[in-house]
Amino acid sequence: MAKKPAKSEEPEIEPVRYGEAEGGGCDHSGCTNTEAYRCLYRDRRAVDCSWVACTEHLRVVDGRGYCMRHAGVVDVLLMARRQGTEMLPPDLDDRCASLVRAVASDLNEPVLERLVRWGDTSTSIINDPSIRYTRSDRIHRDPGHWERVWGLATRTGILLRVGVRVEDPRPETVILTAGVTHLVATIPPWIQRHLKGDPAQGSQSELVERLAFQQQLLQALDEHVEKYGVTFPRSLLSAHN
Repeated sequence: MAKKPAKSEEPEIEPVRYGEAEGGGCDHSGCTNTEAYRCLYRDRRAVDCSWVACTEHLRVVDGRGYCMRHAGVVDVLLMARRQGTEMLPPDLDDRCASLVRAVASDLNEPVLERLVRWGDTSTSIINDPSIRYTRSDRIHRDPGHWERVWGLATRTGILLRVGVRVEDPRPETVILTAGVTHLVATIPPWIQRHLKGDPAQGSQSELVERLAFQQQLLQALDEHVEKYGVTFPRSLLSAHN
């Protein structure tokens, strides 16, 4: 008698966890959803995020619901953990890590395309997706900062190091670097609106803003390479403490 095939055991899917339900509705500008939940982010001081949003305006990361800003921070922390580095969650109002992640995500493909174009058969591309934190260096007057890095290298060293960073003293300012040179230091338009208390733009307007900001950074990088080439002083990708 033939045996019945064993039932395949499918892994159980953990339900998404949201914060406490709130009756005041979603905090997202213009949203009329009344069913909303608290963001589950808790910082290193054990302070909880007070943002309340519906499921449409929360983002699920690792099975937990977060506001959009802190979802980006949790992405960075999870990536660091997968690489063996445990980091304490940044302070509640510290937007540095999530801002670097957002800008670097927009820049990744066009920067890689440029590195391919600027390199040759003797060079290799460094594409480190990690967003790392470097503590302040008083000797070199380098403040603590979060950074995402790309590079163009040969066997003897790094020719070009491109970085997007946000420093602790200036958490709203995005800095684009080539080697040790700061090419651009500017506040993205969506952050400027937030600081002024202006209402959020529609998704199409925000996309146009992000593309314009992306082009501003890429133009600065293009002009720098056109002027100096890719034979920058060699430097280590980063010295992480």
